[in-house]
Amino acid sequence: MNRQSLKYRWLRLSTLIISITYLMFSSLLIYLTSIYLENQEYRSIDRSLEELESIYEGQPINTINENEIYSSLYDGQKMILYTQSGEEVFSATAGIPLVYESEFEPVLEKEITSMDTEDGSFFKGSIRIDSVYWNGYLSVIHPLDYYHSVIRMMVFIAIIVGFISILFTSIISYFFSTQMVKPIRNIANQLRRIEDEGFSERLQIQTNTEETDYMVESFNHMMDSLERSYNQQKQFVEDASHELRTPLQIIQGHLKLINRWGRHKPEVLDESLNISIDELQRINKLVEELLLLTKNEGRTKEVMEEVDINKEVKSRVAAFRQLHPDYTFNLDLDDRKIRFLINPYHLEQMLVIFLDNAIKYDHEQKHINVTTKKHEDHFDISIVDHGIGIPESEIEAIFDRFYRVDKSRSRELGGNGLGLSIAQKLIDNYKGRVWIESNEGAFTKVTIRFPLKNRQL
Repeated sequence: MNRQSLKYRWLRLSTLIISITYLMFSSLLIYLTSIYLENQEYRSIDRSLEELESIYEGQPINTINENEIYSSLYDGQKMILYTQSGEEVFSATAGIPLVYESEFEPVLEKEITSMDTEDGSFFKGSIRIDSVYWNGYLSVIHPLDYYHSVIRMMVFIAIIVGFISILFTSIISYFFSTQMVKPIRNIANQLRRIEDEGFSERLQIQTNTEETDYMVESFNHMMDSLERSYNQQKQFVEDASHELRTPLQIIQGHLKLINRWGRHKPEVLDESLNISIDELQRINKLVEELLLLTKNEGRTKEVMEEVDINKEVKSRVAAFRQLHPDYTFNLDLDDRKIRFLINPYHLEQMLVIFLDNAIKYDHEQKHINVTTKKHEDHFDISIVDHGIGIPESEIEAIFDRFYRVDKSRSRELGGNGLGLSIAQKLIDNYKGRVWIESNEGAFTKVTIRFPLKNRQL
């Protein structure tokens, strides 16, 4: 691909625009001037004809003074007087004698025509005189030398001025385009440096130009987003690898144990197989949750239903009471019916994730409170446990993938740090929001808020 410098493109474009503009302007000026001058020449010969006609119609020919005739002619004009039959009677030239042989042509009324000959260009005016003093024709020859000399001079001046103007404009455009492209070149140079040094570098340039400053700012924002995405992806891969490596190592260790001597000992074989099956289930759950997080950016196309929120909350809490009879679940549901357009499976999954987390981290009090509250334009679902709580410094990171507060007990509790990320993704898809309030060692409160006027995205 033939790439061209922006500076030279601008130089060529500006020079072309100036050239075309000047050519059009000068051509128009010369054209209008030529019309004006031609009109002046026409009026000159017309005036001479009228004055000479008045002279020959008003007095006998033998009484006409030559001064009267010359005073009616402009410099360079020639008058010729003809008889009725076309015989030349008298002629006179004002100034330098005119080199032009005029042929007689009878006319019925005043007539002015233009002619081009080897001797030059002329206006020829003819008129018939029919009076008591003279009966014949009068012609006036008007040279156009002055007209053509002025036009030639204008063309010459236009060419000289045009050449100087275009040259001057090109020089100015070159320096202007150099200054205009300079910040872009600086940006390009810094981009090459960033390309070599990686995401950590940013454009550090102030151009004092709105467009380029905005471009620098946008690029830096884009690099911030790319760096965050890259770091998240890197962290995701590292965490996923770590989560998968541990159960795989456990399974590998037990399979080697069975292969060496455990196949002949039923108790060792059963224990190793059970542990391996548990670890495979852990891997299966981890893969399913990873797929859910990455599938279509968390959006799904299942059929939506208008569900009764209080009814669904009661149903999930009842199921947990059966699974965890040693826990106390208190329900404080709004008396008003709360209906919401959502995929029932998604609502069930959110509730299961938050209830399961509450149970995992409340092993002493074993007391879970679940409330619903309907407001004018939204409703809230709150789940409160009285367990280990979350340090204030870690609350903002709680929804990050693979993040766990009690890392030392994460494997014992069966968590992999993906549940809250999945729940947040589902809540975001329904234009909801979720936040956590906690006091370390006292309680943790999760609040889910959805707008009542929900529509499927």
